[in-house]
Amino acid sequence: MPKSTFFNLPEEKRNQIVQVALEEFADHDYASVSISRIVARAGIAKGSFYQYFAGKADLLHYLMDRMAEAKTRMLSLDRPDPHHVGVFAYLRWLLRVSATFELANPLMSRAAYRIATTAPEELMAPHLETAFTFYKQLVALGKEQGDIAPEIDDDLAAFLFTTFLTEFTRYLIDKIVAVHGSGWQGKQAIVEFPEFRRLFEQALWVLEHGLAAHPDGTGTDGIRLERAEQG
Repeated sequence: MPKSTFFNLPEEKRNQIVQVALEEFADHDYASVSISRIVARAGIAKGSFYQYFAGKADLLHYLMDRMAEAKTRMLSLDRPDPHHVGVFAYLRWLLRVSATFELANPLMSRAAYRIATTAPEELMAPHLETAFTFYKQLVALGKEQGDIAPEIDDDLAAFLFTTFLTEFTRYLIDKIVAVHGSGWQGKQAIVEFPEFRRLFEQALWVLEHGLAAHPDGTGTDGIRLERAEQG
């Protein structure tokens, strides 16, 4: 995390450093991110940078926390309670809001995606663990409510939720941009596109029916055995 000297800077200067750093991380793989470029564009001495941050990894963690805070603020708006609406209805809301956040914050989204796909695993582990723990709790709630089959492995389901909410949002946006270009951003909500609604509902159907408890009580083990016998 930043040293106290960073927070002694005027807010405008702190925001400028963050903006330049986000652009650097969005435009370059982690290994190619340059502190020299960041300080040159931010108008600070390289020695001053190391008075604010321990190094590139420290800056990465701070940016990830800033992006998580921004997303959390959006998620807090009109947030449904998964205890009341059910796990899959909650996931449906979460995915829509995640897509909206990515479109409203394209620089953050690009930086987050570039970091997630190029940063060393040991740097990403604490951030991934936080998301994984949240989704594992959601899986436990789903089993308690009967939305998720009890024999489903908790870690597997949490992994599917984590991957689905991160990768699928990006996939949807890329599909829309490929068909319509990027000129619609800021003029039309992504949920208004038929392609978005179609892929969105198909993906949720696959996820829900793959993890759901079955009325006959067989669950996934029963389906697997039935298919094996047919083979």
